[in-house]
Amino acid sequence: MHGTPHPRQFWAKLKYKDNDRTTGTITGWHPLIAHAADVAAATEALLTRTVLRDRLARLIGWEALSDVHVARLGVFAALHDAGKVNHGFQNIAHDAKPTADHVRPIVNVLSAPEPMRWLKPLPIVEMAEWFPADPTGETLMHFLLATWGHHGKPVPVESFDKRLWAPTDARDPADGLHQLATATQRWFPKAFTEARPFPDAPVLQHAFNGVLTLADWMGSDTRFFDYATEERPMERARRCAHRAVDTLFLDAEQTRRALDAPVGFGPILGGWTPYPMQEAVQALPIHDSGSLSILESDTGSGKTEAALARFMRLFQAGQVDALYFAVPTRSAATQLHERVTDTVRRIFPEDRRPPVVQAVPGYLKADDTEGTRLPGFKVRWDDEIEHRGWAAETSKRYLAAPIAVGTIDQVLLSALQASHAHMRAAALLRHFLVIDEVHASDVYMTAVTDRVLDRHLSAGGHALLMSATLGAAARTHLATGGTGQTPSLDAATVTAYPLVTHVDAARQHPEATHAASSDQQKTVEPSLVPIADDPQAIARRALEATREGARVLIIRNLVDDCKAVQRALEAEADDAGLLFGINGTPAPHHSRFAPDDRRLLDRRIEAVYGKDARSTADGRVVVATQTVEQSLDIDADLLLTDLCPMDVLLQRIGRLHRHTRPRPDGYATARCLVLTPAGRDLTAALTPEGKALKGPHGLGTVYQDLRMVEAAWQVLEAGGAWDIPHDNRRLVEHATHPEVLRAIVTAGDERWAAHQKHIMGKASADRMLHDLATYDRSQPFGEELFGDALDQIKTRLGQNTHRIVLPDAMMGPLGKTPLTELSVSEWQLGGPPDTEDATDVQAFDGGFRFQFAGHAFRYDRFGLTRTTDR
Repeated sequence: MHGTPHPRQFWAKLKYKDNDRTTGTITGWHPLIAHAADVAAATEALLTRTVLRDRLARLIGWEALSDVHVARLGVFAALHDAGKVNHGFQNIAHDAKPTADHVRPIVNVLSAPEPMRWLKPLPIVEMAEWFPADPTGETLMHFLLATWGHHGKPVPVESFDKRLWAPTDARDPADGLHQLATATQRWFPKAFTEARPFPDAPVLQHAFNGVLTLADWMGSDTRFFDYATEERPMERARRCAHRAVDTLFLDAEQTRRALDAPVGFGPILGGWTPYPMQEAVQALPIHDSGSLSILESDTGSGKTEAALARFMRLFQAGQVDALYFAVPTRSAATQLHERVTDTVRRIFPEDRRPPVVQAVPGYLKADDTEGTRLPGFKVRWDDEIEHRGWAAETSKRYLAAPIAVGTIDQVLLSALQASHAHMRAAALLRHFLVIDEVHASDVYMTAVTDRVLDRHLSAGGHALLMSATLGAAARTHLATGGTGQTPSLDAATVTAYPLVTHVDAARQHPEATHAASSDQQKTVEPSLVPIADDPQAIARRALEATREGARVLIIRNLVDDCKAVQRALEAEADDAGLLFGINGTPAPHHSRFAPDDRRLLDRRIEAVYGKDARSTADGRVVVATQTVEQSLDIDADLLLTDLCPMDVLLQRIGRLHRHTRPRPDGYATARCLVLTPAGRDLTAALTPEGKALKGPHGLGTVYQDLRMVEAAWQVLEAGGAWDIPHDNRRLVEHATHPEVLRAIVTAGDERWAAHQKHIMGKASADRMLHDLATYDRSQPFGEELFGDALDQIKTRLGQNTHRIVLPDAMMGPLGKTPLTELSVSEWQLGGPPDTEDATDVQAFDGGFRFQFAGHAFRYDRFGLTRTTDR
């Protein structure tokens, strides 16, 4: 209540002077009853005005959830903060002791000698009848755990503290529970009428926890649910909930109605005629039970537009409410976000145009507007976009966006034992899930992607996987859920390309369709150059072409190798204008730059190497890492790339001669120089146990399966020009098919056998780690707690980065932009830091140095570098 600083009843939220809790001065409070209504109304709105109602029904094998069942879930939602009636929590507002949070105390009530004595004021007896006959009450208990564990992960049941619940002169927590019970029975009378019981299905508990957590984020946001100033809290809450669902575009029906006709390729392609492949994707059947489609087509053939066409068809059919477009890298997400934003602007009328969120940590963007972070976890947006950026304000909310373009890790985290995984998973159920650049080279990532697909399809969701270079083994595994038989090498090699594979959610009878992607063909002349160990030689080869007017792209597997070549380029270049850079400052392109500088680098490389770059002879050379190899629409005349698996190599070649434009003399045919180590024997980097220990240039570390690297090397040694995309299928199968990998081991010595044993053992270990790090929805909620296994795989997802906060803004080395924060990988620190704050920050010409977590760093135009220990 505004203007009444001391709560007169059970409270849920406090407002402090200047929004600073440390002042201790309370200026307002929000009653517990009002907050219970807020979150219950938000839950009700999500279940009645979005596709989530159907998704939850499908998860438990029902055709639909009745109004009674929605009301019952509303009752649980209203009791989500019942723990706030405990003395420890209420004492916070009265400067009394003891204090406590509100989740653990009520969870711990379940361990009390007589839990019903303390929970009796709630309608527990009536609620128990909503589930199958269960004398022990286990099912209800786990549903309560799913209700009370809404802060991001399951909470363990520990020892009960009677002091927090026994009546005192100050208050009786039982009165607070009774007030909640009375209110919920008044708000949701249908819940207490006759209806079939919920099944004993833990999957429903997990899904409800995710929906409730999202509703709590909404109901706790004062932009939609301000502190109560009136009685009748549920009437107020329902008004606020409907406004929030409308404002955040969570209700897609209004947007659908704004489209007066089926959306064709006109606004999606901007007037271009669709390719047969794109039309084939748009025309795929729509299954009410959900579907999986796999699109294999060459780089630059319009897969993105095909995905958008499929989304619009599903969207207008009411099968999906939202779109999540997942790509491998931040750079790819940055560029694709702009393309999708432009397309959405062409499709939807302005007043019902859904926002497009850039779902990339470190960025803060909705549509074409960037927000500004403020103290206290707040964000400032331009007035006209304030609510449109809601989902972009924290990575936990990315999947609440109506349309989001981001990295694949945000999707994978929905299946892992990560904070707010359940909320991510529930929000994802609304989406048409598109995963771009799917590969099979990482067993762990494939396993987690499988788990995500299983969950998504089991709820009736729809997904599309896209790749230019997917092998038969990976395609068969994905299309059949691992039950299909991989075709032989000969059969796989002659499989049509491009190819669209489609199957319903059961994944039992996939059907394949061949359709031409485009009439574009390019001949690529690859050649092996054994200079990967010599940065100066690489620089000289690149500069020679640059002086002839060629745009040259160098891709190295490791950041350190990238930096070494950058230094060599600067030493060898007689004209700094030949080097890629910003505002006259040369720089490489890799991941270890501050977010602001990464944006500058992304925009600059698009300007220099993009489709609209000048066609005249203006030679330039840039050295980069994997940040440029996928999804970016950049066009080079010459490519120098480290050796890598064939599917990755073809992705890199996709940046070569991508568009039709005049080429410098001597570069009419695309040329790719594959940089190899001086020594031909890859097994030289293997230990006797078959592990690649610091193999050269990321071979055996970045790309751990040396059998695939060896297979790619052998294909390259066979020589000859490649016709792309005509040869894509042959090249991929002859470098990734299981028969080929077995042949390499058979023809090699014991070191190859040991390596295969290590890789196969590692594959098993990765699958075991996958089982440990994902959470099991078949187990009752709360039975399985989130452990520490996730710490081991954060590197695999790029999630083990830590924020570095600078005490004062420092001028960046590239755009002279004031920088306030950086990020650093945990492996560079040797463990998680104790603080986010950098110390001993000292500027120098071109950058600054600082101390962080006991290590010294410098930041300049080469990016972030750890120098020496303190």
